[in-house]
Amino acid sequence: MKILLVEPPVSPFDIPTGSFGLPPPHHLERIGSLLVGNHDVRVFDMRLESHIALELADFQPDLIGISCVAANSHLAKRVLREAKQFNPHILTVMGGHHPSLYPLGCNEDYVDFVVIGEGELTFQDLVQTLEKRGDPAGVPGIAYRDREGLFKTNAPRQLADLNELPLPARQLTARYRQKKSYFRASWRPTDSIISSRGCPYKCNFCGLWKINQGRHRFRRADLVADELQAIDDPFVCFVDDNTLDFVKNAYRIADAIEERGIHKTYELYGRADTVVQHPALVERWADIGMKLLLIGLETTDQQSMDLMNKKGSVEKNRKAIEICRRNGVEIVAYFIVDPAFDKDDFRRLSDFVAANGLTHPVFTILSPFPGTELYKSVKDELITDRLDLIDFYHTVMPTKLPLDEFYREFRDLYTRAYPATKFLSSLWRDRAVLSPQMLLNSLKIKRKMTQLFKHHEMEPAC
Repeated sequence: MKILLVEPPVSPFDIPTGSFGLPPPHHLERIGSLLVGNHDVRVFDMRLESHIALELADFQPDLIGISCVAANSHLAKRVLREAKQFNPHILTVMGGHHPSLYPLGCNEDYVDFVVIGEGELTFQDLVQTLEKRGDPAGVPGIAYRDREGLFKTNAPRQLADLNELPLPARQLTARYRQKKSYFRASWRPTDSIISSRGCPYKCNFCGLWKINQGRHRFRRADLVADELQAIDDPFVCFVDDNTLDFVKNAYRIADAIEERGIHKTYELYGRADTVVQHPALVERWADIGMKLLLIGLETTDQQSMDLMNKKGSVEKNRKAIEICRRNGVEIVAYFIVDPAFDKDDFRRLSDFVAANGLTHPVFTILSPFPGTELYKSVKDELITDRLDLIDFYHTVMPTKLPLDEFYREFRDLYTRAYPATKFLSSLWRDRAVLSPQMLLNSLKIKRKMTQLFKHHEMEPAC
């Protein structure tokens, strides 16, 4: 069977992708790893190539699979609709974050199957069933329309043992990797890896713990080290939901990296409370190459943090910042901007960033993704049903400030956090993280953000 795996285009409202970073489609490489050898598989990255019609004509696929989030689900659907127009017999499959949390939202006549949750085994099972002309009713973890046209959801699939899954089929993206197309700021080229999936916490705005059925699973340290040794790129981003939370395994991975003499620069995900409880773990990873640690600080207000079910504290956030700073690790600090913010709230957040010397703050607007607990609680209050605006940089919830004023305040968070002088001075301090190109990219982003408040008046892209 000829199988085309597609990464959809970047949403026109997506602020950072393509400017501050473009990771490889690691999820598609992992899906493809169970198919290569038995099928003719290609990956087509539409963030880098736009002409899907040419790819369809050249490859003539039997099946096309695409992964998406809510914000680009309309673009993913457009690709599948075009595939059906090219050849009605092409089988079409949607998967990823949005289809997993809200499969009913993918019930379109040009979408044949929806993969719900973890994709590797489910997609492989579906392909094998279709190849044998079997009944998809026996494939756990999918939704589909039966012969009567009814949209059905099968029983969920048990989560995979991460230690038994093969390594990602990185050869499927070789044509992009050869051009060093994947990057993170001035880190180029970069690669991605997972050491775990899931998270033991249940923040109300997050859907990843639901997709992972509330479990947090880990790969053996030796397998992670094996994969790192096979990666040629000097920069590696761990794309776990929470890399450091299983502290013993995080130490084992660090030990394996050092024992094998693997020298790379790393970006990891972690929680502030893990950092505070285990400062030696940060020191250990800093010694073997961790330069960036992504932490969801979320808010400067304890009451707001409690409402998110974050199970953290503002005081621990401050302590985590200090621990990382002592170890030469830059925090990429994520903050959530509530639509209920007034001007004082915006100013307090900006002041917190400045007072704590945060060099890489990321401000995102509270986004109720369909299928999350947050969405359930606010769905009757939404001011629009446009999924393309559920993207962290728009609000689909009512704002306390007038909408245009809210967006100006949101934009100004970035303006105050990333002045031009910051980039110029950083050239002398840390060339590996910031660069002149980053200054140009930040200016592009600011131009994009000045247009944010107009998008509610625009027609959706599809």
